[in-house]
Amino acid sequence: MEGWTEETSEHFIDFGQIYTPRRDEIAQAFVDLIPAHDDETFVGVELGTGQGWLTTSILRGYPNAKMIGLDGSDLMLTATKEAAGPFGDRFEGRIFRLEEDEWIAALPDGLRCIVSSLVIHHLDGPGKRALFQALFTKLAPGGGLLINDVMEPPSSWGRRHWARAWNVDVERQSHELQGDEEAFEAFVADKWNFYEYPEPEEGTIDHPSTLVEQLTWLRKAGFVGVDAWWARAGHVLFGGYKLGDRV
Repeated sequence: MEGWTEETSEHFIDFGQIYTPRRDEIAQAFVDLIPAHDDETFVGVELGTGQGWLTTSILRGYPNAKMIGLDGSDLMLTATKEAAGPFGDRFEGRIFRLEEDEWIAALPDGLRCIVSSLVIHHLDGPGKRALFQALFTKLAPGGGLLINDVMEPPSSWGRRHWARAWNVDVERQSHELQGDEEAFEAFVADKWNFYEYPEPEEGTIDHPSTLVEQLTWLRKAGFVGVDAWWARAGHVLFGGYKLGDRV
């Protein structure tokens, strides 16, 4: 993505767990929501692996699953490959550019799940709608598209609440996970909380949409069981399923 550099990737590898509200809770929710029994064999895909926390959580929770991980950063993909090392050939990493579409055609058909965390907000509204429609065709009947992302607040009051709540979570986690305020101070200095520091429209890499818009686009793409299952400080885990025996 234009505007996201390897320096940004390195920074997020260092502080991503602290900057993301309750990432362990999010990981468990993803594992719970995948439409599979623990011992089933299936293939899933993660869009934007980061340092690999979500892919490795899925591989750990489903010991017969294989995950294909895509990221636009060599640094992030290397970190994911290292994290997934204990799982051997059950992980395959690929470089991609989210805003292009060649990578979609290269995905296998019949996927059980497609997951993503803190990536899809880099697409604008039409880009998200087109992506949801394209990914629907890659899922097996009963497969799921599960997304954790930041939302566009539908009101200024919601923005104020999410800005405060995100700061509170990062400050708490800075103490819990690191024992001091270093990470929180970096979060504030970086103006990472875009609810508090909205980016100028020109040149921004963040294009969040409201939750209602995205749930509507999922339904129009053909997904059923569309819902939001986890939410905190403007971060929401939502998605839907392709109709089949499992749904």
